[in-house]
Amino acid sequence: MELFNEIETLDCILDLSRDIVGVKFIFTEEEFEHINVEQVKFKMSYCNTVRLASQGRSFKANLNHFFCKASARALGLMDVNDEIISGRLYYSFKMYNSVGIAKEVQKNVTYIDHKIYGIVVKPLQCFEEEADVVIMIVNPYQAMRIVQGYSYHYGIAKNIKLTGNQGLCSECTATPYENNDLNISLLCANTRLAAKWNDNEMGVGMPFHMFSTIAKGIIQTLNPSEPNSRKRKITEYAKEKEIDIDVELGTSYYRSGK
Repeated sequence: MELFNEIETLDCILDLSRDIVGVKFIFTEEEFEHINVEQVKFKMSYCNTVRLASQGRSFKANLNHFFCKASARALGLMDVNDEIISGRLYYSFKMYNSVGIAKEVQKNVTYIDHKIYGIVVKPLQCFEEEADVVIMIVNPYQAMRIVQGYSYHYGIAKNIKLTGNQGLCSECTATPYENNDLNISLLCANTRLAAKWNDNEMGVGMPFHMFSTIAKGIIQTLNPSEPNSRKRKITEYAKEKEIDIDVELGTSYYRSGK
């Protein structure tokens, strides 16, 4: 199944309200300059580039365009200094009970551990080449279905890391990239303010190479997991979009409603 068809099928099954987002890391200035994508014209938070990509926009950005230093550090565009590593900075924000706890958190927060020059963020369907990370902004039900699709092929997700901080930059981007595995984020106060996500939205990040397999898992788990009411809606969406999806009523592993 081609990438575009997978995206269309997931949109139909999950009833997504936002585009699936792809992120690609750029390692050199020369490569960055040759990428034919609109460059951010002013400083913008990484969160907002993801939000705009989830609404159909495409951007490239380097350190000069990053409004948020925390995201620049998480994504490898800036070094992580001693004030961060020691826990002193986040303890000063009164986010943790002690410097020791703040230090322990920072020790386990994922930062990309090599230099990145810039990033490209755009709807996944707009990528002609492979992205590095896929981000889906979803509601809890949709996140459940994504995890079911993951578990169908990979079993229990064993590398979930979240603290309610650095939700998009670390939890949805750096963690899937560095761990080479799915991660879930409840987002963070900063991104919810900056990007104005809805209260019922959360993030799921995964390495690009897992996307197709997870998409197939979501399709395979449709009939055993979805209730009849949702199956009927999926059938309607599929008919409108002329997508072939095998939907069978009354086949959920639990007691299906009518």
